[in-house]
Amino acid sequence: MCASKFIAKTNTTADSLHDITGFGMPAVAFNYVVIEQPGKDGFLVRKGFLATPENYLKLQKLGLTEAQIHSEFYPEKFGLIPKGWGKSVTPIEHVMGNNVSPFISTSSLFPNGAGDFLGKKIYFDIEKLNKAGIKIISTEEIAKSLTEYKVAHPHTAPRIDKLIKAITEHEGEVLLHGEKIPAAAIFTPRSLAATTVSVRVVKVVGVIGIVFTAYELEQATEKSIKVKSVKPISAEVIRQAGGWAGARAGFAIGGEIGALAGIETGPGAVVTGLVGGIIFGVGGYYGASWAADHIDKK
Repeated sequence: MCASKFIAKTNTTADSLHDITGFGMPAVAFNYVVIEQPGKDGFLVRKGFLATPENYLKLQKLGLTEAQIHSEFYPEKFGLIPKGWGKSVTPIEHVMGNNVSPFISTSSLFPNGAGDFLGKKIYFDIEKLNKAGIKIISTEEIAKSLTEYKVAHPHTAPRIDKLIKAITEHEGEVLLHGEKIPAAAIFTPRSLAATTVSVRVVKVVGVIGIVFTAYELEQATEKSIKVKSVKPISAEVIRQAGGWAGARAGFAIGGEIGALAGIETGPGAVVTGLVGGIIFGVGGYYGASWAADHIDKK
């Protein structure tokens, strides 16, 4: 602690008050990047219906509504609705062939899924499924239920044994139970790849920004103390403010460049925006450094 000397006017009026403003307390604001890591708890894979006239007629014959058909074709946009929500179909009945049920079949065999099925491949983020309240019935739980069913119905043993082997050794089947799986929990191979790349980029930018800012400000503070001048720390503040401002402008410019290239929405815009932010952010930083060097050279 150090004492500061103040001089203030006084008067003879009883109980009078006079405010004295002290020296400002120096403070440093750091920029933190908060990201959501996709696939933290892993992914489940599903091979669904391609949007073809043949599949449309097939789903219509199953009694699906227009909303359900759209969810089957484009689950990454509309979420995924079970074909038979509200029907009293058990998990065992579902895996034995009654797919118009409140359950949705997926596979734990990431990234390719069950080899015996063809169709549109989508991925479910397990962490997001849990947050959405979707119940996940594991392969082991399905196999256990089938074994119990076989004991209660011995005549089904050959069929059940074959089914258990297929589910556990070849398909890795996992069931999802919920009124609707939100679109936010669903990725296509393309969107998953783009999201993973953008998260990696944001991580790199965030970590470098925080460490770089903290280190440079600390160095400038030590220099100011050593030379007994506010110039080093003042110049560094200009550098930092200019760098972060340049980065923010860069993200906006990167987004505009992406739009001009025909990428207006979706993960592509995110990636081009991040790349633009990196390029123009670096330019903004060094531009500010040039100006700050007129105050104090490093």
